[in-house]
Amino acid sequence: MRGKSYLLALLISAFAAPKSLAADSSLKLPKAQGVSTLKNPEIKSDDSSPAHVYGQIRLEGMQYFTPVPDAPRLTYSQLLSARLSVLKEASWIDAAMDVSGGTFFSRGQTHLILHEAYVASKGDSFKVFAGRKKKDWSDIDHRWNLGLWQPYLTIDALRPEEEGLTGVFFDYNKKDWQVMLMVTPMFIPSMGPDVREEGGSLVADSRWYRAPSRDYDFNSRVNTISYKLDIPEQAKLVNNGGAAVMTRLGDKSKGTWMTVSAGYLPVNDLILKRQAFKQTSADKVDVTVSPAVTYHQIQSMDVGYSFKSVKTTISYLQDKPEPRYPDEEWVIQNLMPIQAYSAAVDFALADIMTKTIAVQIAYLKVAGGAIEDITSTGSRDDTTLYESRLKFTNSLMLRLEGQLATIFKRPLVTRVKYLYDYDQRGSLLNTEFQYYPNQKWAVVLGGDVLGVQDEDYKPSSFLNQFRANDRFYGGMTYVF
Repeated sequence: MRGKSYLLALLISAFAAPKSLAADSSLKLPKAQGVSTLKNPEIKSDDSSPAHVYGQIRLEGMQYFTPVPDAPRLTYSQLLSARLSVLKEASWIDAAMDVSGGTFFSRGQTHLILHEAYVASKGDSFKVFAGRKKKDWSDIDHRWNLGLWQPYLTIDALRPEEEGLTGVFFDYNKKDWQVMLMVTPMFIPSMGPDVREEGGSLVADSRWYRAPSRDYDFNSRVNTISYKLDIPEQAKLVNNGGAAVMTRLGDKSKGTWMTVSAGYLPVNDLILKRQAFKQTSADKVDVTVSPAVTYHQIQSMDVGYSFKSVKTTISYLQDKPEPRYPDEEWVIQNLMPIQAYSAAVDFALADIMTKTIAVQIAYLKVAGGAIEDITSTGSRDDTTLYESRLKFTNSLMLRLEGQLATIFKRPLVTRVKYLYDYDQRGSLLNTEFQYYPNQKWAVVLGGDVLGVQDEDYKPSSFLNQFRANDRFYGGMTYVF
């Protein structure tokens, strides 16, 4: 792991690429999805009881159809990854951890991510959690991977991994209602590809990273920008607290229910401030960039109705980022508020090809979410490095998942997602097949296809700028 460049991934990945994605093509087996689902009522709460360990190891090869001329090494990759979930229950406290890591052999890159790590008090209704923990703050935020409530790991943009918030959670949870309060003294932002300085550019060994342009037009003359990074002390970024509250009425498993959440928290994506492009006749301009933290007020509401295997959900989410004004001769990103709406239906098709297939149909509509670079006076700068906070803003998604067939008396599981974004006039298709020769081993084969109807329409949109990233992959997974 390269210390400096890995730190840059933590600090500036937020502005390297938008974080929202509705199609997660990663393999998630039931025993390795996260410690929050590991609770077993049959486990005895005894200090002498052994810890319960679950995990998976995966070896995968991935091939992109279109080479990148400047980085041919990114056409093919081999990844060895592992995930470990541990739950320990004692007579007076529970402890849990969910951690994953991986190594790209051809790139020499290694990452280690702590998804959840917490201790929890005992109690049937009231519990106190301390540490990093995932919670159901908002259906629209979780379903569409918006990353507004909880941060995300987006080393691979098509495999976003939701992370927990870090703090103390006071949770009173009954079957028909729930109240939860979270307070946190610290902030861990979303993480993206491993970004570094190289020859005046901000670069990353990833096909899902878009570097800021180095061309600056001044008086009909194109100047070349040389970027330099100025990383503030970690304490200035981490020491940013916040608070949030969530209430639920009704039982999500049946009948009508409603969830309302509100919070005052740091925006999970770090913003970027930079020196203003100076008026100069020189061919090269040196520009220093630095990450910064801003806060937002966030509110969300979900209303749903569940009947047998059918679940309908209508969701709303809004946030209002606080503007930050830079020092004189500096420019900073100003985030526009977001209003997001979603409607979804989840149901199961039984007895289709003798197997049950889970179906999800959802629609997302987002208003706002632009990014504007502003000066110290609050006026808009002539240049904006990144234009949008989210990848998708007007999308319809269909997802199918379940056991498709049986081969030699062993299950073949499939996962298919199709997303069409009307604002981008483009689509995204994710497919994955998993065949289990036995209970512990799975053979994996999948692919992802991106496309747009008009390559000249909104060239900076996610689907357009990454339309050459069609790929297929295969490998094996061992579950324990």
